[in-house]
Amino acid sequence: MAIEERTPVQLRADSFPDLGDELMFPRISAEKLERLAEHGTRRSFAPGETLYAQGRRDAPFLVIARGRVRVLDRKPGKDVWVAVADAGTFLGDIATFTGEPAIAECVADEPTDVIAFERPELRAMLASWPELAELVLRTMMARREWHVAGGHGVLRLIAPRGSRRAFDVRDLLERNLIPVRWYDVDTDDESTAMLDWLQIPRDETPVLVRNTSVLRNPSAAQVARELGLRAEIDGERFDVVVLGGGPAGLAAAVHGGAEGLRTLVAEAWAPGGQAGTSTRIENYIGFPTGISGTELTRKATLQARRFDAVLSSFHRAVELARGPEGLVRLDLDDGQHALARTVVVATGARWRTLHAANIERFTGAGVYHAAMPTDAERCRGQDVIVVGGGNSAGQAAIHLSRAARSVRVVIRGARLAATMSRYLVDRIDSRPNIELVTRTEMSAVHGNGRLEHADLRNRDDGATVRVPVFAVFVMIGADPCTEAVRLMLELDDAGYIRCGESAADCQGPNRWPVTDRRPQLLETVWPGVFAAGDVRAGASKRVASAVGDGALAVRFAHRLLQE
Repeated sequence: MAIEERTPVQLRADSFPDLGDELMFPRISAEKLERLAEHGTRRSFAPGETLYAQGRRDAPFLVIARGRVRVLDRKPGKDVWVAVADAGTFLGDIATFTGEPAIAECVADEPTDVIAFERPELRAMLASWPELAELVLRTMMARREWHVAGGHGVLRLIAPRGSRRAFDVRDLLERNLIPVRWYDVDTDDESTAMLDWLQIPRDETPVLVRNTSVLRNPSAAQVARELGLRAEIDGERFDVVVLGGGPAGLAAAVHGGAEGLRTLVAEAWAPGGQAGTSTRIENYIGFPTGISGTELTRKATLQARRFDAVLSSFHRAVELARGPEGLVRLDLDDGQHALARTVVVATGARWRTLHAANIERFTGAGVYHAAMPTDAERCRGQDVIVVGGGNSAGQAAIHLSRAARSVRVVIRGARLAATMSRYLVDRIDSRPNIELVTRTEMSAVHGNGRLEHADLRNRDDGATVRVPVFAVFVMIGADPCTEAVRLMLELDDAGYIRCGESAADCQGPNRWPVTDRRPQLLETVWPGVFAAGDVRAGASKRVASAVGDGALAVRFAHRLLQE
């Protein structure tokens, strides 16, 4: 619903970013302005006229030729003037490039002339002008970081901590790289003030505030629809359709787009996969200080979109079928379908569920399968438990220990060295607030409305101890996501997709049908359908190898399309 019409208070932020900052406001020379004017459309705006509204999708890329523009963040009950831009620079952040909802509103402060580019025109121009592309993308990313750090243009989720529905919404937003802040109605005074202004009682939370609209008790599906996360592609044809947006799927999208192949990525929840939830990836080549899963996902999705790949989130494939003219038909969970000349299955794997009493009751309401960057602050001063002995569990424990009072790492085995990289083991050993609990299982969780305690059972003597806990993060292995393809492709005994020589040896209804060639290395029993990343049999379960799989699958697909 729209917020009730009331005249908002007009406020000015305490400080603006410096117009002399070359990263935030790069200066475009007169020569470059002339070149831009040859390709763009000139538009003029009177003082007070809106260049584009906050929340608008596909906002144009605007270069200011003359005048001055205010950048506004519209919040419940107030409009905050957060920045100003003048002639010789451009407007917008990465949403301008990706087509996401604009994070701020731009209003002419004086008579203003701009050179405008719609998104397809912007991409074409940047593709032919690498020097400008580097400058524009660097500035767009820096502006997004500035907006998020200052809380400008972010969505506001008001909810009690134990709300599973609110957790699903927050997880969907954060993992789709949409800025959101959680306001706990039990502890945050600002949440009370916002609810009072909105005239919404506490018992009607969770509430999601987006600019001038409010969603009461929204589901993840409602939020995905409101934000347009799903692409409208019904019946369209693609050279490559990628199922899954983890490292393998995003690599396939980048390389497919770079080769000029029309590429679609259909992702069931959000891009990044399990790697996208990692707080720090330190063994990926090219990043000597490491890179967060969020940052790697942001860069990869931006790169894929730069090459015109279509990325569609909250869009799960439900079945592969034979389509017309030898194409593969992919049916999606909202009733749409796409037609593909080739397919890359990169659906990855999902975390296994812990078998413990009451675990389902608290999943998403105290028990989680990923430690997102914001979780450390949310757990400040609290006692948390990480269940699992792999690298993801180690990274989560180290990340959470920066703010939590205590972190227990619970493992079934006797030591970490057998399952975790040495550098993570050493860091865990060096953290005084991390306790390693070996030969132990979590047998139950308890709480009244919210998670309060966990039972830890020793595997040797069966003794159980109940400990207080604020949050539990479960990372105990994963199972392949093959629901959409299991009837059409051949799986191994563990449920992973068979490829290459393994696929060639399959018997029964799902067998290799071609007699004049063998399947390529990542090709499945269905010619032209490839598997990449953690979902394929024999994968090494590392980010770097998944990225290599995605690139190699597209190379094979491209070769096939050229025959």
